[in-house]
Amino acid sequence: MFVTTLLVGGLTVLAASALINWEGFQAITSSVEEFLAGAIFLLAVGMTFSAISQMGFFAYLLVNRLALGLFKSKKVWHYVQIVLILFTFFDLVYFRYIAFATPRETWLNYMILPTVLFIASLVFAYIKMRQTTEAAFIPALFLLFVVTTIEAVPALVTNDSVWVILMLSAIFVCNVWQLLWLHRLTTDDKKKSA
Repeated sequence: MFVTTLLVGGLTVLAASALINWEGFQAITSSVEEFLAGAIFLLAVGMTFSAISQMGFFAYLLVNRLALGLFKSKKVWHYVQIVLILFTFFDLVYFRYIAFATPRETWLNYMILPTVLFIASLVFAYIKMRQTTEAAFIPALFLLFVVTTIEAVPALVTNDSVWVILMLSAIFVCNVWQLLWLHRLTTDDKKKSA
């Protein structure tokens, strides 16, 4: 899973870079050497973002287990995660607006990024729930929205739209990849040991 997640991160950044910066992407395709150098650089950047995603993913798995032991109830831990999801959504709007808004901008401009990330998180959390159990929905949503946001803080504080999109898309896709594959890997291990 480590190697495939690295490849997913690298290819996501390569594809996202071509989509959001087509003129720049065409500029490096003027020669084969420049194209290969640019592609290798973008793959390496994506793999770096993938490594951040993997660290966050496994950190969340540990925190999730600790929290389940601490709260002694899945429902309480789910409510805590819902509050943290709402708090993260608010922070993504409010703090970015306070830090980066120009006098003519409204806070509505800063609703776009968290809304898109939240909707995408809802979709894949629902897919995870359909593949496993209903109890997986809130943890999956938390991972895809809150943990992805935390992992993308280096890009979010720079407010460079290209880096925000590249880092967020790579981390989000890697988190989705890991989330949707984890239960398949652990189920196979259980079957082999039985």
